[in-house]
Amino acid sequence: MFSFDEGVNRAGTDCEKWDERKEVFGTEDVLPMWVADMDFAAPQPVIDAMARRVAHGAFGYTAITGADYDAVTGWMKRRHNLEIEKSDVLFSPGVVDSLRVAVAAVTQPGDTAVILTPVYGPFYASAEAAQCHIRRCPLVQDEGGWRIDYDDLEAAFKAGAKALLLCNPHNPVGRVWTRAELETVCVLARRYNVTIISDEIHADLEMPGYKVTPILSVEPNAIQLISATKTFNLAALRHSSVLIKNAELRARFKAEYDKRGIDGLNLFGALAQRTAYNEGEAWLDELLAYIDGNRRVVEDALTGTVVKYSRLEATYLMWLDMRALNLNQKDLMRFVVEKARLGLNDGTFFGEEGAGFARLNLATPRKNVVEAMARLTAALRTL
Repeated sequence: MFSFDEGVNRAGTDCEKWDERKEVFGTEDVLPMWVADMDFAAPQPVIDAMARRVAHGAFGYTAITGADYDAVTGWMKRRHNLEIEKSDVLFSPGVVDSLRVAVAAVTQPGDTAVILTPVYGPFYASAEAAQCHIRRCPLVQDEGGWRIDYDDLEAAFKAGAKALLLCNPHNPVGRVWTRAELETVCVLARRYNVTIISDEIHADLEMPGYKVTPILSVEPNAIQLISATKTFNLAALRHSSVLIKNAELRARFKAEYDKRGIDGLNLFGALAQRTAYNEGEAWLDELLAYIDGNRRVVEDALTGTVVKYSRLEATYLMWLDMRALNLNQKDLMRFVVEKARLGLNDGTFFGEEGAGFARLNLATPRKNVVEAMARLTAALRTL
């Protein structure tokens, strides 16, 4: 029904991914598959709703209404089987903004925040902004994929950590934490009085056969951060939601939010999120099937090469293991750019544990994925 094969040409539209290739990679001669947004148009109902609002012509201060809350609560019930009340929902310009506010709300300067590494770069910055010490708990990789080291996690909690910054599903390794895994984490968090802050911006992007468990369905005293922006390609509209069931914790978050002077939300961001949650589900279902097809293209191309990949369970971002090339990170990324002519995320953006890795964005027309794999495999043959 939807033309994902066609996509949209984003070059020349002030697009970070396409128009900043020279600044980021030193050349425009790369196929950009890095920034975590899509080369697809948003769902048509969102585009139509925004066009109608533009036609109105007045863009003054606009209220958040009951319809905005209903869209969030309805989406979480339908898509994730999570019952939340309107009073549990707060709004914020973005998940990264919310992450910073949440860490500051549940810690004091000098406290320790735990991070499961490698992980999305702003996790580190959010802890540092709150003047927290960072306790890294590296994920363990074995034949079954990536897993949490519970002994190390408990040691971190036992030493006095106050917050766990969780990525669910995990960016960049693409894991969907099972309910059993999350239950183990939550048991430990309750035992040592650690508050879990869960970034679930990718939770809607589940590959076939996988189901994300919302943290609030396991631990009601957690903070859950969600947004329609990754799901429906709305990132520049700057709108997200914060779900907090615990009233005292919600008050602490709101106090920290207000202290920062964040006032007002983007009219179009709120409209887009509301419309996407209410009318975008069919589009999303087809998107997920399409991205899963792109995943298979990558797996087929890399099978038998020295480049390994983590099984993609959620997100549209594949974590490529290039350690077998035996290159330091600078030379590895030079190989990716100069030989393969690809613009990928440097694995060390996700922490020191990302050395030897790169992240590949699959939310693009299949012809781009096919071309990317042709470039990469050709470059590998030159080694």
